[in-house]
Amino acid sequence: MDNTPFVERRFELDGAPLVVRFQVPAMAPTGEFQCRWSIGWPEGEMAHRTCGEDGVQALTLAMQAVHDRLRDSAAYKTGRLTLWGQSDLDLPPSWTRGQLYTAPSPPGAKEPRQDD
Repeated sequence: MDNTPFVERRFELDGAPLVVRFQVPAMAPTGEFQCRWSIGWPEGEMAHRTCGEDGVQALTLAMQAVHDRLRDSAAYKTGRLTLWGQSDLDLPPSWTRGQLYTAPSPPGAKEPRQDD
């Protein structure tokens, strides 16, 4: 397995950086792709991996897992964990929580009704 950090994101926790790292997705000996990820909590690093059919799915699932861990944390629930000064962590939510982004209506378009 490749332990090379692929990308990272720096969140703010109580005014200090909280670094999340995603490693390069790679095929495991058992045939699935794995993406290792870590959250650098002040009390110690949390590291795990997610599996997918290909590297894109493994990385997407890793980002969703991190999103869930961060949102479930006491630091997030008390407003101490933010990204760029906002509560939106800008990571993919789990599949069951709806669309990642909702495109705005074009200028002059009629807004859809809530019961549509």
